[in-house]
Amino acid sequence: MTQAPTAGRPAHAGSVVARRLAGALAATWFAATVLGVLDLPAVAVVVVLGVLVMLSDEPDTRDPRRGVVASRRNAVLAGGATAAFVPVAVGADLLVGRVPLEIAPLVLGALAGVCVALPRLAQTRELAAPAVVGRRELILGVTALVAGARAYQAGETVIAMVAFAVVLPVVMVVRRVRRGEGRPRWPAHRAHRIQAANLWFFLAVLAAAGLPGTFVVWGSYLPGAGPVVATAFWVGLALAAVLVAVPVRRVSVTANLLALLASAVLVAQLVGTLSGPRDAVTIGLPHAGAWTAISAGRSALVNNHWTLTVQRDAIDVVGITDGRTHDGDGTRLEDFLIFGQPVLAVADGRITEVVDGLPDLPVGGYTRRDMAGNHLVLDVGGGHHVLYGHLKQGSVRPGVGEQVRRGQVLAQVGDSGNSGEPHLHLQVQNRPTFDVEDRTIRTHPILFADAVDADVRRGEMLAPLVGVPHGGGSRR
Repeated sequence: MTQAPTAGRPAHAGSVVARRLAGALAATWFAATVLGVLDLPAVAVVVVLGVLVMLSDEPDTRDPRRGVVASRRNAVLAGGATAAFVPVAVGADLLVGRVPLEIAPLVLGALAGVCVALPRLAQTRELAAPAVVGRRELILGVTALVAGARAYQAGETVIAMVAFAVVLPVVMVVRRVRRGEGRPRWPAHRAHRIQAANLWFFLAVLAAAGLPGTFVVWGSYLPGAGPVVATAFWVGLALAAVLVAVPVRRVSVTANLLALLASAVLVAQLVGTLSGPRDAVTIGLPHAGAWTAISAGRSALVNNHWTLTVQRDAIDVVGITDGRTHDGDGTRLEDFLIFGQPVLAVADGRITEVVDGLPDLPVGGYTRRDMAGNHLVLDVGGGHHVLYGHLKQGSVRPGVGEQVRRGQVLAQVGDSGNSGEPHLHLQVQNRPTFDVEDRTIRTHPILFADAVDADVRRGEMLAPLVGVPHGGGSRR
């Protein structure tokens, strides 16, 4: 749908072709990502789609008085976008047990695309004063909202934080240069000062969100890149904070609302990260050496499992040396420090479920079928059951019903199930079996007895206290 040229400002033929090309690319991108042709982070998919949809429309600056208005048509579009956004915001939790988990990303991706595309149809008209919200700004605002929700639900919060911190100052510079508003000055007007304070607060909260072990996960994403990623994040935030003091002429209602919402979400996540556990279960360590938690804690900032109820309090552990989870080039499972390492019983108990025949996937392989891969469940009493996930094929020793003692070798760490690289998935749950589509499963926070850190968060070590024999201590 191409907007008619504004009176007195005929659209150049080249710009019309460019907008139509952007629209065609947006449709192609949407189809390719929803059908799974491209395997990219959800946040990147949404952002690229939003930019292409935005470029398919007339620039807001071409006629500053043309803006989105209150109308019946826009109310219907807003209702449709809201209906599509609700499941996107809730995430896979809403779909688990209702649709096959393999298609959940496709459903959420399609709904995210609908949210981004509908603002392109918003009704606009000439106003008596400069528009509060133009259609391009509306598209970008909705895109940012949906991208943030998808990043949070898909466990990509850290990726989104880094990407935002790197891209934001670049966008701010380009916007100021293109509009000829690059002369440094302190915000002179009250509205600009309020906007600056709001944006500085958001940047400060975003900076705080980067402190609690957030970037340790890059040791798994891109081994050795942790320092580079962290530096890019902090430099980007610093540049953005400086550029906030160089305001553009128009105060952006959309940007301010998004900044307030993002600040509230990040503050909530920080509170969760720093809060103590409730209804925790204390167990022993599942290994004899020193491993590292790559995903653990009570917020999406430090725990990739947080948004899915059936694994909310789970912990992923790997072996890390010199910031790397593997030796060599990391293309073979045997390169990984934790692969094949023995897994120990965390308490006396009885085995209630064993799966041992699934293959270990190649490095980087994922599957949403049999997500836990080879696994076993250990009943440790009190209605609590410990799930060990992603075990090595053929390595599980005990059978269902067998009694085991704390410290006994149960299996070896593998790379089966939904596992990008060898690691151990550990969680305490209320059920004696595991199925990701079992909506009755609830997890408990884990505390480790006789460990250096009892309440482990991302980036912290799982290691026994010096002088305490493994297998000592008590479980409550």
